[in-house]
Amino acid sequence: MGRLVTRDSVAISGSLIGLASLLIGWLTLKPSRIAAGTSLNLFESIGWVGGLTVLGLWLACLILSLTGKKERSAVTLGILANLIVIASFLLVGLFSGKLLEGEAQIARVSLGAGVWITLAGAYVVIFSARQTLRGSTIWRNVVSWAGLAVLVFLLIEGWFQDISIMTEFSGREERFLQELMQHIFLFGGSVAVGTLLGISLGIWATRSRRAEAPIFFTTNITQTIPSLALFGLLIAPLSALSFAFPVLREFGIRGVGVAPAVIALVIYSLLPIVRNTYVGLRQLDPAVIDAGRGMGMSRAQIFRKIEVPLAAPLVLEGVRTASVQSVGLAAIAALIGAGGLGWFIFQGLGQAAADLILLGAIPVIVLALLVDAIMRTIVRVATPKGLGKGNQ
Repeated sequence: MGRLVTRDSVAISGSLIGLASLLIGWLTLKPSRIAAGTSLNLFESIGWVGGLTVLGLWLACLILSLTGKKERSAVTLGILANLIVIASFLLVGLFSGKLLEGEAQIARVSLGAGVWITLAGAYVVIFSARQTLRGSTIWRNVVSWAGLAVLVFLLIEGWFQDISIMTEFSGREERFLQELMQHIFLFGGSVAVGTLLGISLGIWATRSRRAEAPIFFTTNITQTIPSLALFGLLIAPLSALSFAFPVLREFGIRGVGVAPAVIALVIYSLLPIVRNTYVGLRQLDPAVIDAGRGMGMSRAQIFRKIEVPLAAPLVLEGVRTASVQSVGLAAIAALIGAGGLGWFIFQGLGQAAADLILLGAIPVIVLALLVDAIMRTIVRVATPKGLGKGNQ
């Protein structure tokens, strides 16, 4: 048994998480959007047939995960995990409407912890299957995205309209799209500026021993400042600056709003980019540089044709880290009037409306995963073939 567990312990862990989720409330029937409501177990939420179906799929995942990491088993395991996600949300969408029949118009049905934990368990199993299917791009993509594609289709078709979070969305659709675009602007603009500054500082630290220490001292110190504290620290100087030079207000530079949010996000994005740029350039084999010199290349040509291509994957990894980090930190910017998806989170906290909090939190998570996937693709494309094989 111990030998089997070590062979695919990730999939086993995911399956056990999924089975544990069946013991927790799946749906909550609430008399209003802010009332506590009644937690319903698996069979009360989606019926006996639905409950036994989900239970059977999770047991099949557990049994299959104990057989090892063979590619065929990984494909089946990934498909089972996707079926669990699809079946769970199909049944939740179907039964949420039935639970509201005969209830007051302001009654709500919210997703319980069991649904979210099942989703987490399925993600762990899918991750395990992806790792095993490294050599099969088609099956890896099927396992990775099939369930998500079906959920997006169901969402567009209005399958989840009776779930409380979608009720919150339907009443704020225009505001949601506005804050989503603002969130993308906040983290996208700050990472773009941070990338330009970070790469420049990283190159400077590589070229100058005198500059290396103060650059890393400053970026390390700023990284330790709590995000909310940094937003607050920027309010006073920017307010004073805008009063001293009123023309700056025309460009949006004031104590609260977008300006301090972008500055803080740029500061937070610097360390991973500076560090990865520095390491990427410093780790290059001196023999490669000497070979370039021997071919008659100038210093600029060596940098452009040798150092940049070889260091690019690691530099882009720093940009990926900064991007994912900024997606989450941008949510806090709503506290200083910068907008973004954090607006829904803090509005929900103020109103004690859990589903309004989720309306802001879930898109932040999805954005982070999407940005991470896009950046991983860019890193893979930018990695020279020889380096890619070596890293694998």
